[in-house]
Amino acid sequence: MSFPDCPVIVRMLDEFPLSTESDPKDWVGLIPHHFAYRVEGDPLYGAQSETWRLVEGSPTHYRFMTGAGCLDIITCGEPHFALIDN
Repeated sequence: MSFPDCPVIVRMLDEFPLSTESDPKDWVGLIPHHFAYRVEGDPLYGAQSETWRLVEGSPTHYRFMTGAGCLDIITCGEPHFALIDN
């Protein structure tokens, strides 16, 4: 996965801390067997500098859930995925 030509803010953690950031009744849009989401209204996005968000042109918050892990990315770019052979 890459975000060509765009700066990114990255946060990696396991899923447990996510359950303490917001009320479970506010969790909307989770789909079984999906791992990539666009996120709105998350505390991580709100904690970023308003100036950075303006300079970057309204970046988007993406969340990638893998097993018990979570990768949050805030960027102005769109994700590009590639399969890599070992």
